[in-house]
Amino acid sequence: MLDAKTIIVVAADQGLRRSVAFALEVEGYATQSYDTLRTAEHASRLALCTVLDDDILRSEPQAAAQFLSNRGGPAILLVDGLSALQQRVDYTTLTKPFTGADLLGVINSLIEAAK
Repeated sequence: MLDAKTIIVVAADQGLRRSVAFALEVEGYATQSYDTLRTAEHASRLALCTVLDDDILRSEPQAAAQFLSNRGGPAILLVDGLSALQQRVDYTTLTKPFTGADLLGVINSLIEAAK
């Protein structure tokens, strides 16, 4: 069941999806994981936020542009330090590798900013 405490995880890499979902679930968040933007689009509009791996942006550029402009809630973009995209106002970046504490810090700051 999707609710306002659910976090969507979108990454082509299954290991990354599992790791991020596990770190969030340990902290009490529900997660739903997807391997493409198209499958995650509807759920991301209803969720607390979406964690999105930047590899998806390169593999699905058209879907990514639409996704980033039409999502309902905040997004956290996981970026490689060497290929980090320029920070934009409509999403927050987190550079890989990161810890669970780093991810939770970003999520908590998004929640506080939304209040």
